[in-house]
Amino acid sequence: MRDLMFQWKQLLLITILFSGAACHRASEGSQRAANKIKKTTTALYETEPMPQPVDEDAADDPAIWANPKDASQIYIIGTDKKGGLAVYDLKGKQLHYYADGNMNNVDLRYGFVLNNDTIDLVCATNRTTEGLSIYKILPDGSLINVAARAIKTEMNGEVYGFAMYKSPQTDQIYAYMNSKAGEVEQWELFATDSLVDARLVRSWSVNTQVEGMVADDENKVFFLGEENDGIWKFEAEPNAKTEGNKLAKSSEADNENISFDLEGLAIYYLPKGEGYLLASSQGNYSYAVYERQPPHKYIGSFRITDGDVDGVEETDGIDIFSSYLNEDFEHGLLVVQDGYNYDDKAAVAQNFKLVPWENVAKLFKLKKN
Repeated sequence: MRDLMFQWKQLLLITILFSGAACHRASEGSQRAANKIKKTTTALYETEPMPQPVDEDAADDPAIWANPKDASQIYIIGTDKKGGLAVYDLKGKQLHYYADGNMNNVDLRYGFVLNNDTIDLVCATNRTTEGLSIYKILPDGSLINVAARAIKTEMNGEVYGFAMYKSPQTDQIYAYMNSKAGEVEQWELFATDSLVDARLVRSWSVNTQVEGMVADDENKVFFLGEENDGIWKFEAEPNAKTEGNKLAKSSEADNENISFDLEGLAIYYLPKGEGYLLASSQGNYSYAVYERQPPHKYIGSFRITDGDVDGVEETDGIDIFSSYLNEDFEHGLLVVQDGYNYDDKAAVAQNFKLVPWENVAKLFKLKKN
């Protein structure tokens, strides 16, 4: 549904631009959102646009990697669901691009033991292969495919959302994939012959279309966004039950500041299990903030508006890094996909926006590392 809506809106946008009727950047949807969501902040930087035409719904989901051995090596990996994976630095410059298929969602985990080496894994759902792409990331941000074979989903629906989980009990790393039909799969990643393979360990289904997921490793849970129903919490271990609990104030029915579709999910981690869960509310160009600890109280919503770079509309994926990166991001970084990207008043291909965490924290007097 998101893809079809985007194509229709982009066609309308291009028609307006070429007719000479565009006099300002704010869309009707952005104006409606401004009437309800009053708290706003701005992005500091933005990534270079995806290497796709302006009318393509291309950029989707980001992940942030910081080299544990070298604090200067920090990169953002972004999916291009029309062609591959892009890697950026902290000012948005594209450093690498891998045309390996239509990548939808991406996530990463540190410390995967591969024979005599320990590597960090970057994985993504691949619509072209209908499965999982697996890479190790190098200190320069480049990616090397380390999949032992083509990891194909067993779901009937089109592969869609993605998240990774590292068990605090076993240090085992898992990959969660879901589909547009509401199916969810949990795969165990394991080493074999200097490469990485996977086996399906758990699967179930919810009622309708899902996408955004994020795992909270420390608390052994993961959150799943059912796009037209709300955010669900499940136990993350492979032998856990598959019944979930829906977070209060995460649906249009019980929260006037939520407007479907619910898309990206990310966590800002604080010590002792504290922190915040963020969700992109695509229908009103906003982001909902919840407490990380149960019962996951809803704190409020905000938007990202025009500043040094253009504002953000119709966000898909998001990611958060929860500690110091550099002088620009002293307390962490929020990266969000921008569904309508502009260079001044001219529409350009989609990209990602970079927001200092302190910009978000001051809106609600949130804690920060």
